[in-house]
Amino acid sequence: MNKLVLSLFATLAIGLSANAQNVAFYEGSTSTTDISGTTVTVQVSSFIYEGFFFGKNLTGTPIDVKVRRVSLIAPPAAVTEQVCTGPIPDPTAIGSCFDIAAGNGNWLSPNQYTIDDANKANIELHIDPHGSTGMLHNRYYIEDLNGNKLDSMDLKIGNFASIKDVKPSVTFTAFPNPADDILNLTVQGSTENSVKLVDVLGNVVMEDKMTSNKKIDVRDFKNGVYILTVYANGNLLQTRRVVVRH
Repeated sequence: MNKLVLSLFATLAIGLSANAQNVAFYEGSTSTTDISGTTVTVQVSSFIYEGFFFGKNLTGTPIDVKVRRVSLIAPPAAVTEQVCTGPIPDPTAIGSCFDIAAGNGNWLSPNQYTIDDANKANIELHIDPHGSTGMLHNRYYIEDLNGNKLDSMDLKIGNFASIKDVKPSVTFTAFPNPADDILNLTVQGSTENSVKLVDVLGNVVMEDKMTSNKKIDVRDFKNGVYILTVYANGNLLQTRRVVVRH
């Protein structure tokens, strides 16, 4: 009888271990609400959806991870997606932003990084509807290098706002990248522009209007990856990853 009880206990322990949560998902930069396995539903009310999430390692042991995005329904053809991922904090600028090709329903980030008790896994999403309407439903996983899915969350976006694309004659440059002291911005073809710079935690570190040229002093910025979004004539012109490295 004792052997049977021990056998049942061992089986139960193995089952619990196999189903244990390894990573917890959170929305924003400081949230303490675990949204793992849930669906975040939003309405696009501006030119581009910017979502900031992070994954926290619950195992107590460092894990090498990647991020996967799976489309649960095919989005409208005009929608473009960009995923930025890397560790938080990111002092050596390991994080990167990746444009997901149209029709890629199962995307895996090329970069890998380690998360432990000292850092988190950043998942920053930029989704541009380009004036289309419809529904987007994606599932985002954090998985180990063997392809084991550690946890997931869903994002559902519907009723895309109607917007106009910027004419191709409008162009934008940002240099140098990486930047040490001054980041130079230049917009050609438009003089009514605005710019926003966001860090990997989703904090807006700079937002301002600009004409054709602007200089951003980054000498007091922390080393790391920032997302630069530029609007021309009230329309989204470009979202770009920039690196500050002193």
